[in-house]
Amino acid sequence: MKLTLREKFLAKVCCDAASGCWLWQGMVDPAGYGAVRLDGRELRAHRLAWMLFYGEISPGMVVCHKCDVRACVNPEHLFLGTSADNSQDMLNKGRNLRGERHHSAKLTEGQVSRIKAMLAEDRLYISEIAREFGVAPSTIRAIRQGKNWRGVVPGQLSVVPADAEIDG
Repeated sequence: MKLTLREKFLAKVCCDAASGCWLWQGMVDPAGYGAVRLDGRELRAHRLAWMLFYGEISPGMVVCHKCDVRACVNPEHLFLGTSADNSQDMLNKGRNLRGERHHSAKLTEGQVSRIKAMLAEDRLYISEIAREFGVAPSTIRAIRQGKNWRGVVPGQLSVVPADAEIDG
């Protein structure tokens, strides 16, 4: 007996009783989403789940996860939205990795605050600041241009006045 596409799909699913997620057991792409080959093209498994259970996906729409589990293909955990809706959902759930929480961050907010203060003083070359913090000059330029770390305020460098006296 030949299996239907839905039956083949469900054969690659493992249900997690605790979360209710249907975890994809087939191929997974580098981002952690389930992947399938359908009619010679690769498709994310959660998109196929939507189509199998709810129908076509309108152009410009994306299939988003309520549960935030990339390998989940439970249609009840999915919803349709625009890319903007998906981004807003990520922000609302605090899943945007910014600043120190970003997986590739090499600087802390305190360091960036110091860097911004140093840039404001304009006493050192970008390459000198980069060397001091162990990052590439392009990282310092991105901070200066406001492309990275926009929310960090320049800090105060502790500069002791030349005429200061030490008591005791």
